[in-house]
Formats: sequence, C-alpha cells, structure tokens
Amino acid sequence: MDIQNHYYGHSAVLAAYAGLSRPRHVAGLLQHGWTATSPVAAHFADFPQVGRNPRRRLLVWSHRSRAWSPSDEDRPTTAVGAPVLYLERLLQARGWRRSDRLGPVFVPFHGTRLVRVTGAHRELAAQVADVDGPSTVCLHSEDMTDPEITDAWAAAGHRLVTAGRRDDPAFLLRIMHLAGNASRLSSNRLSTAVLYAAAGGTPAAVWGDPLTFGAQSETALQALRDGWPEFHGAESRSDATSAEDQAATALARAELGGDALLEPDDLRAAMGWTGPASPGPAAQYWAGSPLAKAAMVLGLTKRSEQSTAAMSAGGFSPMLWLRHPVAHLPRPLPKGLDTPVTTVEPLPADQVPAEHPAPDTDTVTRTS
Repeated sequence: MDIQNHYYGHSAVLAAYAGLSRPRHVAGLLQHGWTATSPVAAHFADFPQVGRNPRRRLLVWSHRSRAWSPSDEDRPTTAVGAPVLYLERLLQARGWRRSDRLGPVFVPFHGTRLVRVTGAHRELAAQVADVDGPSTVCLHSEDMTDPEITDAWAAAGHRLVTAGRRDDPAFLLRIMHLAGNASRLSSNRLSTAVLYAAAGGTPAAVWGDPLTFGAQSETALQALRDGWPEFHGAESRSDATSAEDQAATALARAELGGDALLEPDDLRAAMGWTGPASPGPAAQYWAGSPLAKAAMVLGLTKRSEQSTAAMSAGGFSPMLWLRHPVAHLPRPLPKGLDTPVTTVEPLPADQVPAEHPAPDTDTVTRTS
C-alpha cells in the first residue's frame, strides 16, 4: 500500500519465493531496512492507522531485535523475516554457497537525497586501503553521482560499484552477490549490509570514521557500539575467532528474523496475496499513501512522540521531503525476478543509473 514495500527488490524476492511471477500490492506496510530503533517509529510513522485493522498489517522482520520490543508499540506487528533470508533460501535451493572470491568489500555509510553524509571520505578511503588493501567499495547510487566522494575512493585504488537505485528489483540480488562472495564485509556504521553479510556467514565488521549524518549525535553512535558490540572492537576484526564470527552470525540472523520465516502459502497470506487481487491496497498505494505523507509534512496529522524522536535521531525532518517530492510518489509495481533466481553482478562506476528514469521493463539477465 506504499512505495516503501517495493524498495530494494524486496517485494520481487518475496513474490518469487511465494511462487508469483511478479509482486502485487501489499495489504499493509513492510519494513524495508534494519533499524537501530523501532521500525514502527522509523518506517511506518506516516501511517499511524495502519496495523489497527487486521486487514492492513505492519510486517516487520523480527521480534527478537535488540533495538525494540513489540510489546512497547501501540499497534500489533507481524514478524515475517527479512527478504534477504528468503533470497538466501532461493539461492541455496540452486546449490549456491558463499565464497571469498571478491576479497574484502567495504560499504561506506551513505546519505540520501534528503540528508547528505559529510566528512573525510578521502581519509577513510586511505584507511581502508591501508587495512584491507584495494577493495571492492559499494557506494549508494546517489553517492556515486558525487565527484567528491567517488574521487576520494577511486584515488585510494578501490574498485567502485553500486547496487543500483532503490526501485531496482535486482538491488538485493546485487547486495547478495557482494555479501556472499566477500572475504570480509566492513562498514563505518552498523547497517543493513553488515547484518546481511554476517547472517550468511561472511565475517563482518564496523570500523573507521563514522562520518557525519544529519544531526545524529555521538550519543547515537555510542548506542550502536553498546547495543551491538559483536560487530565493533578491533579495527578490522581480522583477529576475530571462529566462535566470535559464529556469535555475530547468530545475532544477525536474530535481528533479521531467521526464526520468523514463512512457507510460501503463509507468506502469501501475510502479504495479502491470496485469492483475487483486492482493490483496497491498490487504492491506498496510488492515492491514500501520497495523501497521508502530504498530511504529515503539512502538519495536518501528527507523528507520535516515539516517531518524532526516531526521525530526529536519524537526522531527518519531515520538511526534508519537500526537497524531492516527486521521488516519493508511487510508480508502477516492479517486475518479477527471472527464474531460476541467481545473484546479479553489481553495477560498475561507469553504469550509474539515472536518478529518475522511466519505469524499467527489461528482464534481469546479468548473473554471477
């Protein structure tokens, strides 16, 4: 019922696992990334009524995350597991296994068109080269269009790639290619990519200058270090023991909802993908969702105190949405994935997609 349900190829992966040729409108809201606060506050704040009716669910990844407790929320949530774990199942069914063939991968903490990450990219790039040697560096597609950022990483000898735009249905397949073939995946902030890598058994670490993101304070950064010490510590965690890596993997799978994964029939039911298509989620997607977001920005409706705090901790202000209002309007639903599903090579630096392209209609053909 909202564009965020289809970010990063999540709905395309879930549709493939559920046995559908392409995604349908979701009867509710789907968590679209790992968050160090409640996803109800961080991702669903614009829709305070969703979840109060059982026909419109709040679909979260896990009820075992250290970041929040479902019992503290004013609306019920349904844990369904992260889409990346369903992708893992699809790949493993085809005999896919992780490897070290890409060597070290670094995923710098990224900004968005709303809030930019600022800081000493050149110094961080040099530090990564000193610790890991020339690495594969995956930049956010919007950071890839910033010459100051790309020049800093390229000058240090790194290979620059991107997973694509967030509306690209192959996005998660590209991230899985990187996380599943890295000898170690590191980032300068605890983020979704770090958890993806660790969950699949790839050594993962957080180190280096965290850079500056909006109004986020040192207190928020310390909360990450205190809350998830398994990923912090030695500069590169190259001295981590097998037991420490196993502990990080167990933690990551708990954070991503490894115990909440559903079988295809149950997943279709949770997403509202059983029986004939209902007009309700489609109407919400094309009309209700944009109007609800506009009402929040204009102050016609109010976020909860918890949601406001979560937005502030992340460096966001509702007024920031006005900088790029068109980017948040609904678009045609993404295509489905090719079957059988495979990982996809990340895009090199010279193939950065346009920021607002026409809807993509080609099939996914570039595989690992």
